Amino acid sequence: MFNIKNNLSIEENYQQGLLPQRNLKDTFYHDENYSSRCDLSNFQLSSENRRIFKKTNTFSFKQIPLKDFSAYTPEFQKKLFTWSKTLEWEIPTSTIKTLFKDHIFNRLYVYSDENHQECAYAICYFSSTISHIAYVFYDPKYAHHDLPIRLSLQVIQDSYDQKLKYCYLGRFNPETKLGYYKRNFPNFEYFINGQWHSYN
Repeated sequence: MFNIKNNLSIEENYQQGLLPQRNLKDTFYHDENYSSRCDLSNFQLSSENRRIFKKTNTFSFKQIPLKDFSAYTPEFQKKLFTWSKTLEWEIPTSTIKTLFKDHIFNRLYVYSDENHQECAYAICYFSSTISHIAYVFYDPKYAHHDLPIRLSLQVIQDSYDQKLKYCYLGRFNPETKLGYYKRNFPNFEYFINGQWHSYN
């Protein structure tokens, strides 16, 4: 079901296993895939999680309110579109602009390499109780690197540090292996048959 509008709060929609529709603000959906999240109670990084942090410690990052990101220009939009196309993601420029300019998302992580060149971005939603790492864009040369996983892990760690209850992670499907790397995140759960279930 797509383009779901209701009277639930954003947090309640996430709790019901819904995800925000990327082209329409305050509109949610669910499909044949599952919503997923980390329960941040009893939080503990695995040895694999810690390895990812260690292997990516040459990257620096900053997080800012998305509304304060002033570098969104036609050139920036073209860069993200080119990255996405190279990675074979179907994200039109109109969607990229909506995600940055007119959506529920309110926080942006900006990553730079050791040469201080920006190389990745993570668009997120944060409230007083939950977070959601919603969309990421990164230089395709890191497609088979640990950096893309670090993008999610950093949001999970920061969400725990801010004493949030859950960090939502988007779509997951163990049968098609969609988002399969997420199963290694702390207290990983996915929404199936109307309830949240631990993967393990």
